Order: sequence, then C-alpha cells, then structure tokens
Amino acid sequence: MLKYRRKFRVLYECDVRTRKPAEFTYIPCLIKKGSNICRHSETMLNAYITSAKIIRRLLSEYPDIFTMWQDCDSEGTILFPESRIDEVAPILKIQTRGKNLSPYPKRKVNISEERRKELSESMKKRNAIRYGK
Repeated sequence: MLKYRRKFRVLYECDVRTRKPAEFTYIPCLIKKGSNICRHSETMLNAYITSAKIIRRLLSEYPDIFTMWQDCDSEGTILFPESRIDEVAPILKIQTRGKNLSPYPKRKVNISEERRKELSESMKKRNAIRYGK
C-alpha cells in the first residue's frame, strides 16, 4: 500500500496497547467513518465498510467492480481489483488530504528534567568544541 503514498493518504495500523505501528498499512475512506482499504492478495484490495446499507448499495450499483467477501449485520468487506483503484477512489471517497505525510504515527517522547539537563549540557559542549567558544 505504500506505493499509493503520494496519491492517497496511507496510514500504518497501530497497536492499541503500545501505540507502535504494526506491519500493515491501509488507506482511509470518507464514505463512512471507520471505513478503509487494505490489501487482500497480490491483485485484489478489500474495502472494509462500517455500514451494511452502503455495501448493498455499492454491490447493486457497481456489480462489475465490487464483489462481496464478508457480510455481517452492521459492517462488511467487499473486494475489487487493484487495477481499478482509480475508478473506486471517487466512489469510496478515498482520503487524499495528507497524501504527502509520512504514514508512521507521530510519537510523543517524554523526557525527564534530569535527562533534559544532560542533553542540554552535552549540546553546549559540542557547540563549544565546534565553534571554539
């Protein structure tokens, strides 16, 4: 999915406990909150949509593009060929805002006051050596 990085917004799936990125990437969709696209196989992508009503509508309006893969009461997953992602983009309202941003999540680093002082002192020493002060 990283090959779509400059075209669509690509995100890494994050571990809920550690907040670190996992190995899978996905493309968020704006058709319904929580919907996304991820890889299913080498040539197929799947779209997870959080509304069964929208899935039924997409399958009836675009039977040549989408096929049902998994259906639940309130959500489901449909498949489509990767070669047709340009046709699917306006249908699923694939998110393009932030397409040039890194897919890695931002991580806030907490530094203690003690460590902050150590880093400050070492930076002062480096600057003194570098600039001859």
